[in-house]
Amino acid sequence: MAELVTVRRETNTTETGLPHDIKPTAIPASGYHYQTFVGIRLLCNWLDTPSLYDWVQFEADDQAAAKGLDDIVAQRPDGLLELLQVKFTVDPYESANGLSWTWLLKRKGKGKSLLEKWTGAAFAVGIEKLGRVALITNRRPDAEFTSQLHERKVAFASLPDSLRKVVEEHTGGTHRAASFISRFEFEHSYAGYQQLERHVGAELES
Repeated sequence: MAELVTVRRETNTTETGLPHDIKPTAIPASGYHYQTFVGIRLLCNWLDTPSLYDWVQFEADDQAAAKGLDDIVAQRPDGLLELLQVKFTVDPYESANGLSWTWLLKRKGKGKSLLEKWTGAAFAVGIEKLGRVALITNRRPDAEFTSQLHERKVAFASLPDSLRKVVEEHTGGTHRAASFISRFEFEHSYAGYQQLERHVGAELES
């Protein structure tokens, strides 16, 4: 089980990620380090603007309802939560690693798809309690997904009927699908591993 880290503030190459010769056994650790850099960058923003959050948690295992969207959990001063899930791929320029409906809807055996997990977590926490719910990833959207994105969100009503029905099946019905998709942000094409590491290092030194 990942170690819980809680932070509270008192109110008074080409940038494709890691080098392509990375060993397969190192990929999970690379993803964890990438997630850590994303979290540190958020903390840097919080230090610059103390009013952003009351607290921040990494790997928020004690937020059981948020499981699946608990890489970074933060509470804002208005009491609303931000649930952020971080996904890293070694080569985001490889078409097979794109941000796509195929990836979001893929099920392994009897397991749940990413979309199922994220929707379940959002409604378990309480959709009305969420100030922001988002995926942060260095994956790049494929052509189909790009055409359906508008300012980081998917216009659910504009999806083709066949795709919309599949999304509804993965999210628990029309109402849940529309409510979740209208809130969920896809912060794609995020900084590559090395670029993010340099950026965080520069912010910490400034």
